[in-house]
Amino acid sequence: MAKQKFLVVDDSLLIREFIKSNIAAVFPDIEVSDAGNGKEARQKLENSHFDLILCDWEMPEMNGSELLQWIRGNPATGKLPFIMVTAKRERESILEAIKLGVTDYIVKPLTADVLCRKITIVLRRIGRAGA
Repeated sequence: MAKQKFLVVDDSLLIREFIKSNIAAVFPDIEVSDAGNGKEARQKLENSHFDLILCDWEMPEMNGSELLQWIRGNPATGKLPFIMVTAKRERESILEAIKLGVTDYIVKPLTADVLCRKITIVLRRIGRAGA
């Protein structure tokens, strides 16, 4: 099986590095790329294949909900697992993300344990539990 690739999208370099280092520690066989906003992520998605997206909601240029809408509307990426990683904890925000087609939702502040558990759940759901 080809090496899995994840894309971490967040305007905070600190958050991106935290997520990437925790993925590397728990899932060493997964290659992780990152983007500072949805527009940059979209460009990467147009030029490369990814197996999972971990994305912040509030970012400049193109936010997480706009990126998710673009992903779900694109036949090549429409079924791509998408975990929203955000400080938006209001019920309305969670319901909006569900309507947009989010695969899972993590509320910041983020812990390594919650992050890795959610990734494992999503990988099992898509049949890649061996990762």
